[in-house]
Amino acid sequence: KTPKSCEHPSNTLWQCSLCLPPIMAVINDAVPVTATAMKLLDLRLKPSGSIISSALGEFTAPSCQEIAVLRAGGTIELYRFITDTDEDDDDSTRTLLKLITRMETRSVLRSCAVVRLTGSKRDILTVGADGGAISVLDFADGKGSVLHCATFGKTGCRRDTPGQYLASDPKGRAVMIASVEKRKLVYVMNMDATGKPTIASPLEAHRSRTITFDTVGLDNGYDNPIFACLELQYPDTEDLVSGDVAVPKPEEVEKQLAYYELDLGLNHVSRRWATTSHRTACCLGAVPGGTDGPGGVLVGGEDYIEYQ
Repeated sequence: KTPKSCEHPSNTLWQCSLCLPPIMAVINDAVPVTATAMKLLDLRLKPSGSIISSALGEFTAPSCQEIAVLRAGGTIELYRFITDTDEDDDDSTRTLLKLITRMETRSVLRSCAVVRLTGSKRDILTVGADGGAISVLDFADGKGSVLHCATFGKTGCRRDTPGQYLASDPKGRAVMIASVEKRKLVYVMNMDATGKPTIASPLEAHRSRTITFDTVGLDNGYDNPIFACLELQYPDTEDLVSGDVAVPKPEEVEKQLAYYELDLGLNHVSRRWATTSHRTACCLGAVPGGTDGPGGVLVGGEDYIEYQ
């Protein structure tokens, strides 16, 4: 409001010397707006359609085939396979996907893996994202909830922060989360007395100057869990500059399929052995073992599939 001693209109108060002190007093008493006080979040009217990763399991109830989908917009969707009768022909049936639930994570999702703990009748979902943590999700009764969120590193999609690759032991005893370069962590999972899933402290399996392309958990029964990783090790920069090591040619670069074993008795992870793979290898697939198959791992590359 214009002071009584001022004859200027309200739109010209900035020109009046009598009105300037009250205005400055209001400005000085105001709360400053800093960059940390303002947070903006963009929301899409239509969810993103691209799928980053998916996992098949029984999340809500036993004997319910469901699939968890990670979408690019930070959304986790859970679909269920249902059988419906065709409207045109009553004798024929069709299989459909029904959306059960949708979770908005407000993050950049990177990987996921299904875990069924020993003695449990349902599956839980482990997710790696840009938050620098591994999340354990439960979809009991069709509602998603976060059971654990174990932090291990900085936020963001960094090359040395685990989260790009996630693999689980088929018996549900441990999960391995790996980064693009160097770092690998193994978490031992179990159940407490009340039947709730628990996650232990991480066990490190780092290897310097190593780039990881993929990782899977092998089915070897109830022996120590083994994880297979497709790796490539590059020489040290100091050795290249000094001339101690020659710069390798592209055809001389070898990728290795390394096997990491988790010793449940000693609570330790070690790199047991490694075999040379084709230089175009890019993905891995675990083969069921025991009574369901021969076990092992399939290595996929350019125009070929190798079994090891």
